[in-house]
Amino acid sequence: MAPEADTDIARLAAGVRRGSIIAAAGCGKTEQIARAVGVSEHRRLILTHTHAGVDALTRRLKKLQIPSGKYRIDTIAGWCLRFAASFPQRSGILSTAPSSTAEWDAVYAAGACLLDSGAVDGVINSSYGGCFVDEYQDCTLQQHEVIRRLANHLPTCVFGDPLQAIFDFRGQTPVSWEKDVFPNFGQAAELTTPWRWKNAGNEDLAEWLRAVRLALQKDEILDLSNRPNCVTWTALPADPRHQQATVVRQCLESMRDDLLGNLIVIGDSTSENRRSALAQKLAQQGFVNIEAVGCKTLFAAARAIDESVGQARFKMLLAFAAKCMTGADKAELQRAVDARQQGRRLGQAKFGDLLQLTDAVIQDGGNASMLAFLQALRDRPGVRIYRREMYFAMQSALQTTTKTHPPSVHASIWEVQNRSRHAGRRLGIRSIGSTLLVKGLEFDRAIVTSTDAMNGKDWYVALTRATKTIGIISPSVRFTPAA
Repeated sequence: MAPEADTDIARLAAGVRRGSIIAAAGCGKTEQIARAVGVSEHRRLILTHTHAGVDALTRRLKKLQIPSGKYRIDTIAGWCLRFAASFPQRSGILSTAPSSTAEWDAVYAAGACLLDSGAVDGVINSSYGGCFVDEYQDCTLQQHEVIRRLANHLPTCVFGDPLQAIFDFRGQTPVSWEKDVFPNFGQAAELTTPWRWKNAGNEDLAEWLRAVRLALQKDEILDLSNRPNCVTWTALPADPRHQQATVVRQCLESMRDDLLGNLIVIGDSTSENRRSALAQKLAQQGFVNIEAVGCKTLFAAARAIDESVGQARFKMLLAFAAKCMTGADKAELQRAVDARQQGRRLGQAKFGDLLQLTDAVIQDGGNASMLAFLQALRDRPGVRIYRREMYFAMQSALQTTTKTHPPSVHASIWEVQNRSRHAGRRLGIRSIGSTLLVKGLEFDRAIVTSTDAMNGKDWYVALTRATKTIGIISPSVRFTPAA
């Protein structure tokens, strides 16, 4: 990056009283926040939305050797909860262990109430000299109210991009830049230099994405005909029966370019099942599915296991395994287990190494026996795990329950998934995900599959994930994204 330009923007962010900085994808937002902390005279509070975001900012601050005493970094939710819980009578907080949307909304209301009370003015002003908020497009109105009140006490600069606001707030109202942000945090600057692609030596892709951004901002037709050589287009058949085969073919062809780096296949954001079916089809080639932290299939499997005993528990465990790996031979193994329970020897030759383990699951249903079965099934020849995150979450949960005996597998899954929020994602060479699951991540190559539900924001997030090559699969080379 150009140091002079970085310092100018960083000083602007550090000196603004109430302002916002718009940051297009790949234009160095994390770098600017870290540099702004570095040039700030006093300690800064840095807030973002996810623990992965906290980790990314922390790594950048360390890379730039910013002293840890110059900042405190946290999620908006975590900071607000701790702050309101520290002054429960003044804040009126109702729950210090919120789990539902309504309970979290009450936490934000309590934080806003506390900031309005005047009781903590001295605490806030003596703790921090200012505040930076990252990924502001992902704020709900309730979170925005907290930040707006915090800005009454501290110089505050928020960073974000309206074109990357793709989170599903499940009934909550997302912040509007025109109605909510700009009236409170006037635009101070815009980051437009595409460092992600300039640093990768791909100026052609950078310029094309700049034009794509302008078209999407104006709700214009997305025209893929005028694309650089590093972007390819493939027609998606109108007949749904032939669509997966087209995507699979493009994924297989992409393996020829593995030397260019890792690959993300961005599939149907509305269907976990369709993405996992694609990963299953490509499991032998090493493609794996990226899972949501709140993966519905994982939590449903945990509940089913908790609610069953004996042969029913084994059946639920085997059903889970079959959703994670190919080569599990679910139906054949289940027949062999049923026969064994009846005193017959069906399947002994093929599954003899597993049947004693299945006996243990049926007889005691313990976490140790379930864990032993899953690991033995995983290690059989020909078995490939294509939903690795889901499988290893279950494995970790069973290991946790074996040691500490919490009340249920479901509770242990929740603990494991909550811890994973802090760790970030460790992705392999070939992954399959959705726009929401890959938001904020960077890859060398991408294959983007069009769906009817993809709006302009989804397209922008999808197209800005890769630094080297993009393959687009859509019904037409010119189309208007969904509204």
